[in-house]
Amino acid sequence: MDRFAGFDRTQIASVPVLWRRDARVKTFRIALHARRPLDGRAAARGLLPELLLEGTERDPSRAALVRRMEALYGCATMPGAGKVGEAHALHLVVDSVAGRFLPGQPDQLGEGLALLGDLLHRPRRDGDGFPRDVFARRQQDQANAARAEFDNKGAYARRQAIALACEGEPYALPEHGGLAAIEALDRCAPEAARRDFLTCGDLVLLAGGALDDGFVDAAAQWLSHLPARRAEALPSPVVVAPRPRRQSLERVELQQSKLWLVFRFPPAPRDVWPARRLFANLLGGGPHARLFKEVRERRSLAYSVQADTDHRKGLLFVSAGLDEATADTVEELVLREIAALTEGQFSAEELATAKAGIVSSLHAVDDSVALRMAFTLERVLDGLDREPREHAAVYAAITADAVAHSAAGLWLDHVYLLAPARRGASS
Repeated sequence: MDRFAGFDRTQIASVPVLWRRDARVKTFRIALHARRPLDGRAAARGLLPELLLEGTERDPSRAALVRRMEALYGCATMPGAGKVGEAHALHLVVDSVAGRFLPGQPDQLGEGLALLGDLLHRPRRDGDGFPRDVFARRQQDQANAARAEFDNKGAYARRQAIALACEGEPYALPEHGGLAAIEALDRCAPEAARRDFLTCGDLVLLAGGALDDGFVDAAAQWLSHLPARRAEALPSPVVVAPRPRRQSLERVELQQSKLWLVFRFPPAPRDVWPARRLFANLLGGGPHARLFKEVRERRSLAYSVQADTDHRKGLLFVSAGLDEATADTVEELVLREIAALTEGQFSAEELATAKAGIVSSLHAVDDSVALRMAFTLERVLDGLDREPREHAAVYAAITADAVAHSAAGLWLDHVYLLAPARRGASS
């Protein structure tokens, strides 16, 4: 047993288990995180959380599952799935009031783990798949949600920009797998995805809050029910060599155009990424940032403009809501500001402001069990043994030169513009 990022840590049944007691709260949270490569099974994996909530062998309906949670004093469970770089992650979380704070001191820890176990190991099934009516209903819901993305033009533009910039790479896949893949599913595919997560997935179990003294023993008993495992390492993200700038134009019915610039950082050690995050913050992290001041405020060329990164894939995104006529000018200004920042042309005050926002958010991590667990999971996935205050200190110590040098080799890969359909022409 050792310590990692301020949590106690041990290994049980080949699964890292991290936990941290917090005497300030009366609730606890337990979360299982499983990762598999992002691939053609994304649609099945994306549908799985909703199917798990349709009941278990013990509680064979959504309503019965809700009644069980109500009987546990409002215990809540939250299955979910999503992209983490070029991995697909399944999350199973249970939140509960600790038994020692309730009448009769019931075993909330044991019951909460039993609920998670039923969802994970004994969901409501019919043979090798989920019940046909349940599967058909949830499949239709997922397909409708995928279609509805088009109605949110901001989210649609982001998805299209990523799909085009990363065509042929796992990262291009949406976390729900895409409409065609959803509609092609059969009822056995999500069940196969569930088994695959458990037998081959990269697993980690985290817990925090008002945990009982017997948590480790309870976790060991719970993990003993995992099937025989042959965990597979996740592949490294696809790295693309610099190539000429590409561009795409799509026309639909909308009023405000959406511009997305997708940049790629060259591969770098993980300790470079805090400086890269500061670079993105200086560029487009809010009202203090260069793009907001120059593009939106001084020149009135965009209604909104911002920048963010995905450090696991090595991408920088710049997005803007604007009139189509200003798109080329905005792109030129973005490139100009990136060049200036890369050359260190920013003030100490700008850097201090960029740091302050990030450091402030890190200081707030300990205000919530959920936030602290999410922070620790990120450190586990990154392999960085740091507590929030230590991570904040890293940001506080970054120099202007380090920020400027962190973006060396950054290159523009793809420009995507979602623009209004022209009158008299099909979209």
